[in-house]
Amino acid sequence: MAAKSIERERSPVAILLDPARDIPSGERDIRVEDFLNDKIQTTSDLGDLESLIASVERQKEQLEEQLQHAQSELRQAKTASMNRTSLMLEQTQEFERQQSNVQKRLMIVTSSDTPEEATRKLNGPMEMLRKVELARAYLEMLNDVEELRMEARRHLPADPKEALKPYTELKELAMSLKELQEPAEGAAVHLVNFVESTSNTLWTDMKKIMTDEFDSVLHKMKWPDQTVEPSREFSGSFEKLLDLQAPEIISAREPLILLPISVLARSFIQQFRYHFFSDKPTNHSHHLLTHISEWFIGTVSKWEDYLRQNVGPLLAAHFRGSYLAGNSLYVDPVAAFITAILPILKEKVDNLVEAVSNEPQYFTQMIDQLMKFDDAIRVRFNYDAGNIEFGWKGLTWDVLDTWFPRWLEVEKKFTIDRYRDIMKSPDSGDIDYDSSAPGKTKATYGATRITELIINVTLSYNRVRRFSHKIKFLIGIQAEILDEYWARLKEHLDTFVTYTSTVGRAVHGATKEQLQSVEGVRRLETLCKVFGSADHLISMLKDWGNEEFFVELWEHLQNRARDTPVEDNLAGEMSYNEVRDATSDAVGSEEEGSLFDKTIESYLALRNKAEELIISSLRRSFPTNFKQYMSKPQWTTIGDLPQSSPSFIAVTAELDQPLQALKQDMMFLRRALADAAFRRLWRGPLDTLEDMLFRDVLLKQDFTTLGASRLMQDVAAIQGVIDDWYNSKTRLGVPKLTEAATLLNLPLEAEDGQMNLKEAWQKILGNSGQQAADALATLGMNHLTVGEARLVLAKRVEIQQ
Repeated sequence: MAAKSIERERSPVAILLDPARDIPSGERDIRVEDFLNDKIQTTSDLGDLESLIASVERQKEQLEEQLQHAQSELRQAKTASMNRTSLMLEQTQEFERQQSNVQKRLMIVTSSDTPEEATRKLNGPMEMLRKVELARAYLEMLNDVEELRMEARRHLPADPKEALKPYTELKELAMSLKELQEPAEGAAVHLVNFVESTSNTLWTDMKKIMTDEFDSVLHKMKWPDQTVEPSREFSGSFEKLLDLQAPEIISAREPLILLPISVLARSFIQQFRYHFFSDKPTNHSHHLLTHISEWFIGTVSKWEDYLRQNVGPLLAAHFRGSYLAGNSLYVDPVAAFITAILPILKEKVDNLVEAVSNEPQYFTQMIDQLMKFDDAIRVRFNYDAGNIEFGWKGLTWDVLDTWFPRWLEVEKKFTIDRYRDIMKSPDSGDIDYDSSAPGKTKATYGATRITELIINVTLSYNRVRRFSHKIKFLIGIQAEILDEYWARLKEHLDTFVTYTSTVGRAVHGATKEQLQSVEGVRRLETLCKVFGSADHLISMLKDWGNEEFFVELWEHLQNRARDTPVEDNLAGEMSYNEVRDATSDAVGSEEEGSLFDKTIESYLALRNKAEELIISSLRRSFPTNFKQYMSKPQWTTIGDLPQSSPSFIAVTAELDQPLQALKQDMMFLRRALADAAFRRLWRGPLDTLEDMLFRDVLLKQDFTTLGASRLMQDVAAIQGVIDDWYNSKTRLGVPKLTEAATLLNLPLEAEDGQMNLKEAWQKILGNSGQQAADALATLGMNHLTVGEARLVLAKRVEIQQ
């Protein structure tokens, strides 16, 4: 174990050192001394001296063996190096001799004086030899190609499976040459093209041979005739065509027309050409898809049962056990039949779109009919073109690949024109009181018609399958119309502010009609048109945001946004920021949102502004309307109350006009606004009216018993007008003013159990705050404070005396 340990720790360099020669004597003495000090530290260690000497001897022997081994390997390495050098020298000399011989022979053969001249003379013949060898290789390949082609044809029409073997070899050869051509910098162009052309021609010929055979079978059956049962020959030929098409089926990435189905569909394609590509009346561009759709759906429906009974079992048997067994394109004969006829229909559709592209009305009808046709095929025949996950993309998809900008342009022009017609309509700015039930905010005719216009735009594109197209319709048409209408409503508010401002009237000037629109009830009507229209659109936008179409569009937008960098386009050529600025700040985040967040925010701000102006207008009207009433100096009139009842006291004459103005304002707003909005808009102004009358009438005048009764009647008249137009459990009015008038009207002498004026004065004025509050509670007064009650009682002349 000690030897192994020494062996493991020994440095390779130490093996090559000679202690007698390579280690200085002084260092050798020091090392010996250190070794002895380490091994012999006590007297007891002297007993192990013999074992220590034996161990040193063994180590010495091992070191000598290692030294001898290293020296032996060094000698062998030197010998091998000398041998390799000698061999390389010999090989170099042999190469030089051979090269010299070759050069001499070249010089002799070419009668040249120098090797360089001989090489130049041989370049031409060598190039010719290379071309001859290349030509021979080309000919051999062309011969192989021809043999493969002939072998494939020999097996047809009897055995298409065997024919596929040489064809497959030929196709693979063509593909291989194509792949090798690029690294070879485009060499052998003609050969590559010839082999590829031959393979394609062979495939065409093979299909023609087999389809012609199947066509002859159908001719014997007098196809198309539903009364004839398919024969065994029909089944065999049908199966052979499927066998021939196997490689094409396996490599298909798009909906594939099955060869036997394409032969079955030839008669129907001829019928289609006869009706819609000739000079028949059915072939008129302005008929659009009316007759085409009827023919297509009618033909497929007529032959549906026949195909399922006679063709369905053949397809099911052929693809049984295949991974295509669950694909309707290969096992559903109706789906295969539709796929076979669709190309001719697409050709006709492309021609029609081109023909009506400059006729906007027909063009947009064409797109609408095309989307309806796609939906009808999907629903009526459960057609998915073999795409179980996403379904059939439809003919509209390919048409809009080319024509979407034109369609968007046409639809936008129609929508803008319709919007302008709505705005030009004489009643567009009138409030539509029939637009909603009583107790609901009323919009203008223009707002309700714009809502219908937006809905119609949605109906025109909600069947579009491409996300970018949907977003462009939403932002490019709907959002733009809503923005224009928002700007129009905002302009009305700005105009109102201008005409109600002294500075604004002076700077901009105003006609008589314009000034009348901001006075009286018409001022409220002007503001309610904006308020109601904005509220209507906010409500509709929120409802649309919860509809399935817009919810799915929002979710699709969010999924895209989360996977798209902000600097990239998010929908077609529309950037991330463009989409977000037009829809919602929540785009790309985990926050809740909808496609109409931005638009709702804009209209909400507009509605709030209109609401503020309504409240402000109501508040500003009170000082003007109640000016004469507040300056009436008749509250100290001395007289007797009517003996029958104080309620027979007439309302103050100066209150008639303010009451009439209040009644008109409340009557109009009650009809135009929802209950909640009516209550919200009136609460602040009525508080203002109450404070004004309390401060500028009740607290500024002194009242006799007759004057207090007259004030009570006036307050009751004001509250009566409010109650007439707001009947709800939630009280609205002037409760503090009513309590103040009631307190002011306490009788000088009261019946048993009732508090008279002086008792109230003593309890409210002379006692502590809590006792005064209890007195007010006894009187049923909850809105007056103790301080206000004392001020009110002090206004009775009888108290002052």
